[in-house]
Amino acid sequence: MEENDPYRQILVSMAPEAPPIPVFPTLSWSYENSLYCIEEADADALLDYGENELPLFAHRYGQYVRQMRLILDALAKP
Repeated sequence: MEENDPYRQILVSMAPEAPPIPVFPTLSWSYENSLYCIEEADADALLDYGENELPLFAHRYGQYVRQMRLILDALAKP
């Protein structure tokens, strides 16, 4: 195989960037009555992270893996 094969170069250039890992929200904790507590806004941010951002990341990462697998399979062929 030629290293300068245009077909292979095009396939490599089609490789997508990995999706960024969602940043865990910064929470403000307090300690009251022997319990750790967070404010309502922080609880909403935590729920949004778990219910929306993580599943969206998992979906995007699955797409990324499928695209990379297709490209790698095409590159493996003679």
